Amino acid sequence: MPQIVTLPFQTIKLRLSNGEELAFPLSDPNAFHLGTAADGLVEKYAASFQKKQLDKGKTTGLLDLLRDGDFQSKKLTVPFTKAPDGISYPDFVLEFDCLFQNQGESVWGMLPALGLEALATSEAELDQHLEEVVRIEFSSKKRLQSVFQIIAASWYDGAEVVRSEIKLKAWSPSELVENQRNKKQELLPKVAEKMVEEHQQAYGREEELGQLERILKGRFSRNVLLVGASGTGKTALVQELVHRRKQLGIEAEIWETTASVLIKELTNETGWQDNLSLLVKEMTLKGDILFVRNLAELFEVGRYEGNAVSVAEYLRSAISRGEITLIGECTPEERARIELRSPNYLAFFQTVEVTEPKKDVEGIILQKIKTLAGQHQVAIELDAVQEIIRLHRRFSPYSGMPGRPIRFLESILLGLSEQPFFDKKKKLKAAGTGPQATPEGDVNATITRDLVLKSYCAESGLPPFMVDPSLPMDVNAIRKSFNANVFGQERAVAAVVDMLATVKTALSRTGKPIASFLFAGPTGVGKTELAKVLASTMFGSRDRMLRFDMSEYSSPWSLMRLTGEGYYSEGLLTSAVRRDPFCVLLFDEIEKADPKFFELLLQILSEGRLSDSRGRAVNFCSAIIIMTTNIGAANLHRNRISWKKELEEKDVTQHFTSAIEQHFRPELYNRIDAIVAFAPLDQQTVRNVVEREIDLLRKREGIQFRHVDLSIDGAVYEYLAEVGYDARFGARYLQRAIRERLAVPLAQALNEYAFDERLSLKVGMLEGKIRVQVEADPLGFDLLLEQWDKLTLAEKTSHHRRKIALLLESPLYLRFQSEMDMLESEKGKIGEAFWKNEEQVKRYGACTEAGCCEIQGKDYYLFVPAHA
Repeated sequence: MPQIVTLPFQTIKLRLSNGEELAFPLSDPNAFHLGTAADGLVEKYAASFQKKQLDKGKTTGLLDLLRDGDFQSKKLTVPFTKAPDGISYPDFVLEFDCLFQNQGESVWGMLPALGLEALATSEAELDQHLEEVVRIEFSSKKRLQSVFQIIAASWYDGAEVVRSEIKLKAWSPSELVENQRNKKQELLPKVAEKMVEEHQQAYGREEELGQLERILKGRFSRNVLLVGASGTGKTALVQELVHRRKQLGIEAEIWETTASVLIKELTNETGWQDNLSLLVKEMTLKGDILFVRNLAELFEVGRYEGNAVSVAEYLRSAISRGEITLIGECTPEERARIELRSPNYLAFFQTVEVTEPKKDVEGIILQKIKTLAGQHQVAIELDAVQEIIRLHRRFSPYSGMPGRPIRFLESILLGLSEQPFFDKKKKLKAAGTGPQATPEGDVNATITRDLVLKSYCAESGLPPFMVDPSLPMDVNAIRKSFNANVFGQERAVAAVVDMLATVKTALSRTGKPIASFLFAGPTGVGKTELAKVLASTMFGSRDRMLRFDMSEYSSPWSLMRLTGEGYYSEGLLTSAVRRDPFCVLLFDEIEKADPKFFELLLQILSEGRLSDSRGRAVNFCSAIIIMTTNIGAANLHRNRISWKKELEEKDVTQHFTSAIEQHFRPELYNRIDAIVAFAPLDQQTVRNVVEREIDLLRKREGIQFRHVDLSIDGAVYEYLAEVGYDARFGARYLQRAIRERLAVPLAQALNEYAFDERLSLKVGMLEGKIRVQVEADPLGFDLLLEQWDKLTLAEKTSHHRRKIALLLESPLYLRFQSEMDMLESEKGKIGEAFWKNEEQVKRYGACTEAGCCEIQGKDYYLFVPAHA
């Protein structure tokens, strides 16, 4: 057994002007800590000294710690005379806190602020020696050349010595050899981290915690498997077990690791199998518990060419014999995969079901977040917690409770801690009148309901009126915005806006996607454009639309790519939604997909979730599902018996609805929220589309970033609307007409001139065709030269500004400014007597007149007015 050595230990504390404290051991000034209490510093220093000195047999370091006795404190004043040149610095005096101690016939003292010490025979002599040491310090480190260095020497307001004791272990030579041998063989600290929890981690889990206690104290099958959805608190339950370990009477330490860390640390020249067997022996001797996050991953690591045994299967015999104790966690889907891959493996585990709390979810979240908020002095209103629970239950019903809301509130806490106002304290009672998550007192900030709504909108992209029940939704404004981007589809826009109004008022059923639409109509009438506008309105950007062309998934094997072709492959659909759950999901031309796709679509539309090839559930409840189809478009104009040339919207809707009912199965048809029929574009609508397409043409790179003045006659718009109209092909036929009849002639005309020339393009009609007239601007070259002169002048101006900036930072200007300040100060002190000194008057006059200095061979004249 080692010998326990108890030594006196002195800690020096220096107080900064802002209230912070800097502490360091008297025996080792380099081991300083900022904001650490003296007791904490002693513990850290003892652990470090034990590890780096005594555990290696270096006992001579104990002599450096043997410093005892009482210390006295006093102030040491050190005067400095002004610089020899009279400009660099004036006369000043610095005052330091001095700690000294009588050591028999001598006196030892130190200045903690500078880390200097001296030895003398009396206190008076000690002051002289310390003053000399300070002057040597200032001279050797050139502190007098910088005002900042001078001020830094007097940052501390006071110094004191705190006395305590330090306990260390002194090993015998044989014990040192045994310790070194054991340390080389220890694998558990390499592959896992010991869990230590000082605060309560789980709330409302007394029943599950009792099950864990009974299993770990039992005689047989002490391995535990925690099963629950993500976010229900499996890891928090283990952390709470660590927190209450001694209270529950569990002596074994609990270590945490993952499959990736295990295989990384165990793999070496001999392979991971030998090291894993050594790890099993070590855990058997120690009796500690190993907590493995995501037990299913243990079945994936360790296998390679020629070896089909994973780490989990290698541990099977040790687990079955009870040699080691494991705590694992997994989801229900992962448990099913484990049973499928290794039957009866989980028979060696006792299962603890961790489900979502049924009661008092708000209270559990409040208690959990209160621990985190208390560390940052942040208050949380009860309304904020209730609001975040409501939002997650509505838009993410499959997100684990209470883990997902807690992680969301943690992200808000991190965001608050990075804001500049966070350090400005205010009283909690002034922050609000509602219930708070922290007791009344000084707080840095308060998390309110409005802050939660703002953060949720920023994370999801949803507009504030959609998530905040108190904000009205301007249906007419949204309808106008949609109609301004999608022309001639007022009925389709009205159907989409009406469905959004239902979602806004929370009258739609939860547990499914936000909304689902089936857009039916001919090609080129605005179905995809309406989906993009919906993505921009609901989620803030057109890029939040995920498009899948179902013609690419017309076979069973190509359809597998949506959810994953194998266990190790990511599904295109499932991975995209997992990365961006708040989105518009567009399945284009679904009638071209393989019939098995509709089986996947049934799961998405009914329950709002889908499992990938690895069994992981993906949540679609935060997405808007849009499907497009051309079913019925081919025979829309066939066999019509009517006096009217144009189709009525009622007939169009009835036609497409009937065609869709005949094509799709009833169970799929009934799960779609709304079927939106798109009518063919009429002549007036095409005219509006022409204006928009030409505006987009003007913004293209070839025109926007070139010196081109483009003017287009109104007759060109009418001509393009006429030749680009075809009820069968919609706006896409118009785009082809604009490209062939307008864009191509423009490109041919522009190619005949240099890129830098200024051109004037006039597009008009001549003999029933579009003609492009190009005129080169005769003043273009002069304007180009003028622009070049401006750029050259701006560059020269910037060059001179940089030179002036260098001048203002030069030693000459600093000396001039310092001398001017000293003269102004002298003039203010002595008044009229200043003007009687002829030398001072001459110097003052020279400083107020124009000065000249030379930089890099050029003269720059600095006109300095009278000092103000």
